[in-house]
Formats: sequence, structure tokens, C-alpha cells
Amino acid sequence: MRQALTNYIPPMSAERMPQTDNLMIKANYQLIQLKTDDILFIKALADYVIIKTTTGKYITLSTMKEMCDALPKHKFVRTHRSFIVNMEKIHLIKGSSITITDNNVQFTVPIGRVYKKALKATLNS
Repeated sequence: MRQALTNYIPPMSAERMPQTDNLMIKANYQLIQLKTDDILFIKALADYVIIKTTTGKYITLSTMKEMCDALPKHKFVRTHRSFIVNMEKIHLIKGSSITITDNNVQFTVPIGRVYKKALKATLNS
């Protein structure tokens, strides 16, 4: 019983994840500290989110709203219902998609109609 209680780590909520340069997530039964500078983008996957970083990807139980609240507003922007992007990692914006390049690997992230104006305003400020 003690082992089960020791291994149980409840999901992070927005109240427990202050906006810092680090993000603490639970993935693979471990608490992992990620540097926000290493995060390329976050993608929604049902009740989970996939956090793609420069070193790999992590899947954690969280909502996009909780992620938006936990990440620094000056570094991250929501570009689609299912995507949050690190603005420092944006390489190219063309039409309604964003290209993120990391170590010669390109990722394409869509821009939703609802989020396009807010993205443009954020990038211009």
C-alpha cells in the first residue's frame, strides 16, 4: 500500500503550475522538468497533450487550457484549437500554417481562423 501511495502523483492543474521558465509534467510515471525554451509546440490529443521538445516528445494528462495557463504568455501562443507554439521557434508563416525548424527537421502547425488575428497581434507587439 505504501508503495502505491508513493508512486501516485496527481495530474498537474493550472493552479499548481506557475508561469516560470520551467514546466513540471508527469509522463511515464515520472515527474519531468522541462525548460520552456526547449519546447517547440504542444498538440492536443483527446484528454492528453503531446509536448514536442528539442530532445523528444512527452505525453501527459492535461488540457490545452491548463497548458496555456502554465506557460509564459510572452513566449507561447495558441495557433489552433489543438496547438500551442513557442514563438521563438517559429521559422516561417505562410498562409494558414507555421513552419518550425529544429536541427534540420521541419514541423508544420496549422493556424486556425479564430486564432489568426490574435497570433498576428502577438507577433507584431
